[in-house]
Amino acid sequence: MHHGSGAHYHVPLALTIVSGVFLLLGALCGLAVLGDIVWRRGWRSMMGIMILVYPINALYAFPTVLLYWKFGRPTAPLQQADDREGGDNKCSRHDSRNDSGVVDPQTISSTTPATPAALPKSVSENRGVGAYGDAPHCHHHAAAASRPMWVTVFVGVAHCGAGCVLGDVVGEWLVHGTNATINGQMIWPCLLVDYAFALLFGVAFQYFSIAPMSGEYGVKTVWRAAKADILSLTSFEVGAFAWMIIYQVGIFEYKLEMTTWTYWWLMQMGMNLGYATAVPMNWWLLTKGIKEPCC
Repeated sequence: MHHGSGAHYHVPLALTIVSGVFLLLGALCGLAVLGDIVWRRGWRSMMGIMILVYPINALYAFPTVLLYWKFGRPTAPLQQADDREGGDNKCSRHDSRNDSGVVDPQTISSTTPATPAALPKSVSENRGVGAYGDAPHCHHHAAAASRPMWVTVFVGVAHCGAGCVLGDVVGEWLVHGTNATINGQMIWPCLLVDYAFALLFGVAFQYFSIAPMSGEYGVKTVWRAAKADILSLTSFEVGAFAWMIIYQVGIFEYKLEMTTWTYWWLMQMGMNLGYATAVPMNWWLLTKGIKEPCC
């Protein structure tokens, strides 16, 4: 089954091999990040939703591994054990300055205090320190305040990127399984269904980022998540969907099957384009306070 009504298209072997190499590389990157999180028991020191966000994004955006390694990696198990033996599971004072006296986000651990100066401005002003103070993820919140703006933006894009990946995978296979078409082509219902599922997953990812930080769960937080994610996710899909149309309609003339490795390699490329088109929107949303910094 393919997206078009034309003759069956046989993908050249060389193109299939190249596609397989990139897909395998993505899988290895995702597994490497996930494996490191599991080994370091990331659920004890990371925001829970990031346990999914980093590996999912590593499947298509390989530099996510570096982003995770430098800015998102959880506390080492040995350090977690030392913190517990200290008898204080809450955030306490820790010297996070390097030899030059500059605060280093990499050295901020789960013993860093959640003070107003250490929190993202929008959170410290609107919800107060109490939302963070007793959480086991304090070092990530503190690090978020110290890291460069571009890192905050990239992590914000990663949230909607994870939603788009899951939405596109679910949407594509749903359309494929139902053989749904518009004007005899599957690509058009794919775009609609992919977007709907991406929005659903994206809002959920944003919700489970905002709720733990604010301490507020419920309809109000769902609405906040929707406002923060709709523009962000839509800007992501602009790049991803534009590339889908280019390769499926313009290059392969509706003949490339969704069940080929090449199709998913091209989808992988589209996700990277979507990441790029989402960066300016996320920068604007964060500077305007519409979207809150994520850890």
